[in-house]
Amino acid sequence: MVWIFTPKLLAYEIIFHKRFALYTTVKLTIFTILFFLITWNSALYSQKVTYNHIVESLNSDTKKVKQLFENYISSNPANLKNSKYWSLEEQRSNNKFDFLESEFQPSLYMGLPVHVLSIKSIHGLYEIKAQFSYCKEDGTPYILAIVNYYAKKENGEFKLFNALSINKLDWNCTNLGLVDYYYPKYYHFDIKKAEELNLFMQKICKNLDVKPKPFEYYMADDYDEIQTLKGIDYYIGMGGEASPKGKASDNKAYCGGLGENYFHEVFHVQIDESYPNKHFWVSEGLATFLGGSRGRELEWHLKKVNAYLLKHPELNLNDLLDLKNMDELTSFHYAIGGFLARSIYEKGDWAMIKDFMNSGSEDQNYYEAIEKYLGIKRTQLNDYLRKEIKASLQK
Repeated sequence: MVWIFTPKLLAYEIIFHKRFALYTTVKLTIFTILFFLITWNSALYSQKVTYNHIVESLNSDTKKVKQLFENYISSNPANLKNSKYWSLEEQRSNNKFDFLESEFQPSLYMGLPVHVLSIKSIHGLYEIKAQFSYCKEDGTPYILAIVNYYAKKENGEFKLFNALSINKLDWNCTNLGLVDYYYPKYYHFDIKKAEELNLFMQKICKNLDVKPKPFEYYMADDYDEIQTLKGIDYYIGMGGEASPKGKASDNKAYCGGLGENYFHEVFHVQIDESYPNKHFWVSEGLATFLGGSRGRELEWHLKKVNAYLLKHPELNLNDLLDLKNMDELTSFHYAIGGFLARSIYEKGDWAMIKDFMNSGSEDQNYYEAIEKYLGIKRTQLNDYLRKEIKASLQK
């Protein structure tokens, strides 16, 4: 644990862990960033914008774009439901209009200084490349992300746009049922897998009394291709061995190395909004039970968990929700959460699952739900899970 202090920004602690995850449901491996405030300082909501050398245009448009971006950054974007600086068209089409805002937890706009690296214009379309970073006490840089925004005129005034809205026009698009698939030009579309996903979606929505909704599905061989499409040149946690990753956000699913039928993320897109009173482990567990995680079925993850538990008898599963990730591919909230969701389904079918999905969002609610539906008290979880996970693999 390292405490970092800077003279103009409030002090904070940053802790990293891999999820994908992210949150990222693997989901994608992400590094979650937790901000703990030491001092309440208005600088948190007035991120400073500085510039590299910016080549000024002969007209005043570059200055207008700079001012637009500065105004948006200083408007506390983490909490905005609408913005006079952002495209009205995009705000009407999306619940969360700034797709970059939620890429990091709690938000991209958590107080780090913003350094604009370049502003490039092509026929009235401006690309703003910005780095979110600070300089640590020892002089080394800490870079959270390098991201891109676009600005162009809407109704005669410059407005900000998501890079995804611009960049996706260069990808192929195929519609099948309620799904608009976006993929690179090199990618060969597999209609059979796409049909399987549509059938899965219809079945799950019917079982959980949810009306299926149209959504966008972005896929590529490597998840970083999708990050680039979203306007993210660099993000903390980038690198390592390439592996299947995915993420869901509002009416969009992003899937790298997973093809047309990554059921896990589609579960989140279709179901989560209709069951707001559920715990995180309920959502991720059920998504893994029904759709796997990171391209692997629940059983695959449970075999790894069982082996891990045998090697670590000191691990106390009575404090289940304190557990995070086992490794880059398997997370406890996916694997054990999936096992518990499956156990509840086997006991009470979809009726009990729907009750489970409405059992509350607090940690205590989750423990109480396990006791209610499985008859297992929190103090019994360690013995129960070790025994039952092992037994399930021997069937």
